[in-house]
Amino acid sequence: MGLIIDKQTRDDLSIFGARGAESIFGIFNKTTTSGGAELLEEWFNYPLSDALSIVDRTATIRYFMEQSMPFPFQSSWFDQALFYLDMADERSRLQGGSLSLRERFQQLVGGDSEYKKIVGGIIACSQIIHCWKDLIRHSPADHSDSYQKELKKWVLKFADSSLEQIPLLQDRQRLSREMVIQYDNILRFEEKELLLSILRDIYTFDVYRTVAQVAHERQFVVPIVDSSQQDQLIFEGVFHPLVANARGNDHAMDRLHNITFLTGANMAGKSTFMKSLGIALYLAHVGFPVPAKKLLFSPRDGIFTSINLPDNIAMGYSHFFAEVLRIKKVAQQLAEGRKLFVIFDEMFRGTNVKDALEGTVEVVSRLYQHPRCQFVLSTHILEAGEQLKQSHGDIRFVFLPTVMQQGRPSYTYHLQQGISADRHGMIIIENEGIIDLLTSQKQLDS
Repeated sequence: MGLIIDKQTRDDLSIFGARGAESIFGIFNKTTTSGGAELLEEWFNYPLSDALSIVDRTATIRYFMEQSMPFPFQSSWFDQALFYLDMADERSRLQGGSLSLRERFQQLVGGDSEYKKIVGGIIACSQIIHCWKDLIRHSPADHSDSYQKELKKWVLKFADSSLEQIPLLQDRQRLSREMVIQYDNILRFEEKELLLSILRDIYTFDVYRTVAQVAHERQFVVPIVDSSQQDQLIFEGVFHPLVANARGNDHAMDRLHNITFLTGANMAGKSTFMKSLGIALYLAHVGFPVPAKKLLFSPRDGIFTSINLPDNIAMGYSHFFAEVLRIKKVAQQLAEGRKLFVIFDEMFRGTNVKDALEGTVEVVSRLYQHPRCQFVLSTHILEAGEQLKQSHGDIRFVFLPTVMQQGRPSYTYHLQQGISADRHGMIIIENEGIIDLLTSQKQLDS
């Protein structure tokens, strides 16, 4: 079973992003083939939760990061091959024997475009097959175990296959009609499913190579799966990959410290920090390198976030009720014994301070009773932190500080231990001249 994740979480973490906006998928979407791009999107849509599957994928990508792997295919080959293989109508199968009067006329005037497409498709498939076999044959000998398993699967697909009868053909090579009929029957009918499976193998190679290149360029690291069953999360130098010059931070969670309580002033970087944790863990479950210096993690059953939670006018839901439903969804997953990683940004911001204080303390106290899950919560209600500090000393209380410079706040984006007492909202309002603007308007009105 894959990682449980929903649209709200993907949107919060900018996994795919709105049209025209930057996204985590966009960072990696540099494949050479369109089929590779589709496979990459599939992997992003369906992250893994099984530790062994994650280990295999991360190990293979690490191998690609350590090797300089070529991709000697031409993109046009795949376009021609796929167009050709889509011509699946049995009525288009070429027949032996004498040409019909129509076929003779089309051949005479050079108008048999369908036949030309078949020939072009055969040549493209031939070039793909032989290029792939050469690439596999000349792979470096010092394979990782995971990549060795992949290679073995790829090689075995050619065993006892009619595809071995297809020679390497050159562009615009003249083929007899008998040869075209023979190769077409093999490629488009007898071994079509096998050929499509081989194309997917090549797309997989394309994705591995692309992800390794992106990781190298951006200095991402391969995550480490924790096999100790201690439900650990250890982030070192984790940063948000869509933020320019992002500051990295260290953070750790485990069964004893399963809740992180985050405070800090507006604009101090709380949401960005929480998103960086979620993005890194999401990518780790895809089996991809992560934006950090190190990430050791125990695979989760699901990841849920509540960061940019909208209200729902159509359903009549206020923002507060949307928050309540979101927490209920998490609670239902917990009741089923799921191991989750959950982010709540400013829990109960949609209601009054008194209810938000009571609700935050009560919910966090209940979440504390699920040590195999990890929860990261931010709030501006410092009193909730003080109460929880008295009753639940194992909670990690951290904050992002604000430094005042010449009456203006500046931000370090460096995580510190404790609860922040920074309250600079009024200073920001005054620095923006809002009070002066409103005062001058009042004087004009009088």
